[in-house]
Amino acid sequence: MLRDSKSGSLIIAQFWHIPWPNHEIFRTMPWAEEMLDGLLANDLLGFHLRYDCQNFIEAVDRVVEAKVNQPEFEITRAGHSTLIRPFPISIDYEEHDSLARSPSVEAEIKRWEKKLRLQPGNLIGIGIDRIDYTKGIPERLRAVDALLRECPDLCERLVFVQIGVPSRVHLHPYKQLNDEIEALVESINWRWATEAWRPVIYLREQHSQKEMMALHRMASFCVVNSLHDGMNLVAKEYVASRFDTEGVLILSRFTGASREFTDALLVNPFSVEETAQAMKQALEMPAEERTRRMQKMREVVAANNIYRWAGKFLSALLRFDFAEAPQPAATRSHGAILV
Repeated sequence: MLRDSKSGSLIIAQFWHIPWPNHEIFRTMPWAEEMLDGLLANDLLGFHLRYDCQNFIEAVDRVVEAKVNQPEFEITRAGHSTLIRPFPISIDYEEHDSLARSPSVEAEIKRWEKKLRLQPGNLIGIGIDRIDYTKGIPERLRAVDALLRECPDLCERLVFVQIGVPSRVHLHPYKQLNDEIEALVESINWRWATEAWRPVIYLREQHSQKEMMALHRMASFCVVNSLHDGMNLVAKEYVASRFDTEGVLILSRFTGASREFTDALLVNPFSVEETAQAMKQALEMPAEERTRRMQKMREVVAANNIYRWAGKFLSALLRFDFAEAPQPAATRSHGAILV
């Protein structure tokens, strides 16, 4: 549509933020060919991971008629070539680090302590997600329950705070998910709570960036156990907030972030027992090891920040524009669109 509406030369690039499925899943889509035709109108198509690029190339190879140059990650269809490239997205590390150190975040920590009615010696675990069936929230809560069964000494000490940002509440599957989460929270608290303590605090509401950073700063561990995720920036935000190099990240192997954060405690999110054991390991981890792991992850986010992501994407786009254009760029009208 962009090409049809623009006279002259137009360079188009698109970044696909969610995972691209394997062929067995993608082929069930009734509009598979139309989807691929639309995306192949791009000159440059970016995904988070090389794995996603390979899945997309396989989909093209098996669904439409096209020339696939596998070594170069290039596809030619109807005379038009599209470059396929991985660009793992990130966050503004410097901004997060600076804000996390600010007095305003310190003030939010004090507010959370009052709101959550925390007592001296409480250990905090957190999960921060949209209420979505890909995020593994029920599996996470079951892991908290399993942890308390195995480690009864954590009773009246561990407080797990689950932030659930409402999402697509008008759709029946999401309403069912929210009902399941609330039922799990009620069941776990009924089983373990005392008059002065609840193990799970579920807050189904949005919070500001400063409030989230304050929770990051307070948490002994953060659980990101997505069942399927392109990257997951919550994991990177948690790491960027921990300038004290404290805290432990428990991370699903099925997130794009797990390719970068090899010093997180990596788990299979479908295994409640494995996630519970990771929580236990996080709480028992020696301070020296916590610091070493967090420092390495912070170095990864600092080196691969959002500006480097954008720079790599735009550099690839500009090289295509000037190096591969059929006519000299200086002698033709041209434009660039990045979606």
